[in-house]
Amino acid sequence: MAPLFPLRALKKNPSYIPQSSSSHLVHLLLLPFNYGDMAKHIRFAPNRLVLIGVASFFVLFILFHSFEFRKRAWSCKTLGSCVAGTYPPTYKHWNSVPLDLAIGQNEKTLSDGTVFHHQHIVGTNPDVLVLALSRDSTSWSRDFRSTRRTVYDFLDLIVSTDLDLTRVSLGMMTASLEEFEAAKRAVAPLPFARVALFYREGDGGGAAAQIPYEDRHRNDVQRKRRGLIASARNYLMARSLQDEAHVVWVDADIVEFSKGIVQTMIGHAEKRDDVGIITALCKQTITFNYDKNAWSVNRDVPLIMSPVGDGDLEAAADKLVETRTYVDELIKGSKDEDIVPLDSVGGTILYIKASLVRQGVNFPTSYVVGTTWSHEGWVGIESEGICYVASYLDGSKCFVLGGSHHIRHADWS
Repeated sequence: MAPLFPLRALKKNPSYIPQSSSSHLVHLLLLPFNYGDMAKHIRFAPNRLVLIGVASFFVLFILFHSFEFRKRAWSCKTLGSCVAGTYPPTYKHWNSVPLDLAIGQNEKTLSDGTVFHHQHIVGTNPDVLVLALSRDSTSWSRDFRSTRRTVYDFLDLIVSTDLDLTRVSLGMMTASLEEFEAAKRAVAPLPFARVALFYREGDGGGAAAQIPYEDRHRNDVQRKRRGLIASARNYLMARSLQDEAHVVWVDADIVEFSKGIVQTMIGHAEKRDDVGIITALCKQTITFNYDKNAWSVNRDVPLIMSPVGDGDLEAAADKLVETRTYVDELIKGSKDEDIVPLDSVGGTILYIKASLVRQGVNFPTSYVVGTTWSHEGWVGIESEGICYVASYLDGSKCFVLGGSHHIRHADWS
């Protein structure tokens, strides 16, 4: 029998045809073919089917408990959103943008060395100021099954609120020159009434710029970390606020708002004279209540409701942790139109009536509750102390939104 034509040559060159190829091809086609043998090879053994079934069950189980059933295309949370592609929210208020708008821009170095970039649409009168701090590009974090987020994703989040940006000012501060330049490029296409960007080398993100990022949740650095965050918040808020009526803080690693959350906060503040500060439940994929800085005091505990002696500071702090009630418990059974009183708020999202800021309300840089001339207090630093600082002013009470209102924190930082 003559050998079949050389397959190796054919693989290298599909157009290769050897001499006497016709006789070889005929011989190849006439070779006996056993269909029974082929069926044996493709038939699955019963035990293999069982293994495949078990494996499929576990894969589906993992997917069911890992994916969240909501559509956020930029996070690829569901199969549908992944297949549909990554489409950021669409800005819906271009009709309110003047066709002949004039944009003013300037950049300068302030007296303390901070680089300040300012742009504004001439003739606008913004009433909402949105504020955010970042250390560098890593501050925006990343979400489940998604690439690392950027300042563009954060701006998409602001667009998703459906606010008219010609009535919104944006203030941001960073410790990264590269991120400062990225922010300038990112805000340029959006019609914010006013933008104030600050670059402070080594201090733009407060504690995030001075404490190693991987150590930021260690207990032994929390006092320093939160004091520095408070200082950075106060700097950005004081530098950015002009004539706006409402201030809204949003952490850089927040990835989702429930519908209408910012408008709901503003609505409560405008309808009720006693409302001054509002936060909302902050969720994470695996944590129903992520922000544990928002809570209410148990007023039936004498140790924390009375003056605390020098020797009882640690005991008072421990008792507070044991007896306080967090927002996930406080809002149980509430409705979307409800607000529930708080004694402390978190900063993941935080509404502050601007008139309180103008009267001196800010984020304490030390434990303010129980402070005396001889020592620092035992609780109430940064966002946990702002309600205490504001408590003796009119229209300064703190609340959390009830019902289904929430924000979502990134899965990984």
